[in-house]
Amino acid sequence: MGIREYSFATGALREGRFMRVFVLFVALSCFGLAGLGLIVQFNPAGPVGVLDRTVQSVVLMSAVPVGVWWLRVGWPGYRAAVAFTVWADLAVAICAVTMSTPEAKLSTTIYMGIVGIFAGFLLGARILFAHCLFGAALIVAVTAWASMHDSSAVFGLFVYYMPALSWVVIVPLAGCVMIELGRRAIRRTARSAHYDPLTGLRNRRGMYAAVQARAGSCDVVAMAVCDIDQFKRLNDAAGHAAGDAALVAAADKLKTAASADEVTARLGGDELVLVAFLEGAAQIAQLIDRLAPLTRVGVGVGDLTVSIGIAAVPSTWEFNVDDLVARADSAMYEAKRAGGGCVVHQDPAVAPRGSLAPTASTKAAAAGRRPYPARRA
Repeated sequence: MGIREYSFATGALREGRFMRVFVLFVALSCFGLAGLGLIVQFNPAGPVGVLDRTVQSVVLMSAVPVGVWWLRVGWPGYRAAVAFTVWADLAVAICAVTMSTPEAKLSTTIYMGIVGIFAGFLLGARILFAHCLFGAALIVAVTAWASMHDSSAVFGLFVYYMPALSWVVIVPLAGCVMIELGRRAIRRTARSAHYDPLTGLRNRRGMYAAVQARAGSCDVVAMAVCDIDQFKRLNDAAGHAAGDAALVAAADKLKTAASADEVTARLGGDELVLVAFLEGAAQIAQLIDRLAPLTRVGVGVGDLTVSIGIAAVPSTWEFNVDDLVARADSAMYEAKRAGGGCVVHQDPAVAPRGSLAPTASTKAAAAGRRPYPARRA
């Protein structure tokens, strides 16, 4: 209920380094509301009677500690921001109903438009819709109360309640629509920066970001690098359209094999990767079984083979994505040297961190990397 919008807006303000400016603006608005209350006490259209003056003064003076709270906290959480919106709406509403004339009551409700902009920008459509309903109900109630004392008040107050409705309801709602359209455009732009347009998989930047974000939630991070065998020959013989079709087919098969919490990406060329976040090294065998069918990809020009290299490292504070990519790449090239169309797992116990190149000895290579023959589709 608005948490996603709040996180998005918070991130945008933080990235743009406008968060402090926003906090200062809100705090100064609170202090300004308190100062405005002092002036209203001496205005002929202000509150009349001890009760109304006291209630309005208490409400307006509450803006001072609220402003100080904004300055001290720096940036509130989502629930605190919703609570602030509720307080601001109620404060303006109480100030409005304690004014002595219908014109002053309606004029005061216009300040709810500022609250609406806050809600629309930070909290999303649902909170803003509730704010607009409350504001509209208040304006209608004030107008109805005035018409009970003077039947001609509805027409006479038109120049007051229409601007109030416009600023409290129409402007924030229209602004929310524009903000939401902007959010969607930014999300599309951000997605295009992290995803490969041909395959729909993440690109290298997107893969790095996703892996870094999730690596701390598991014990072992495993990566499978998949490379189509003889891909250059396919491009030369059948054209780049056939090569693109082969990439898309391999990517679709990779996405089907991946679970919901795994990351799939295209690092460049015909190199696709899958990153799995495992609870232990024992799950690597299950990963190999899942990926073995990917060594055969059917496309229009016939079946193609895919070489797959798998490497895994512990998810510690020393974890490095580049290291893991290099390990998996090394295993993938070992699969190609074995004839292609197979899965090779690089055992981290044999190839410790920092020793990434395949050993020259066939015996040592066989000890460190176990080829799994392709399974016929």
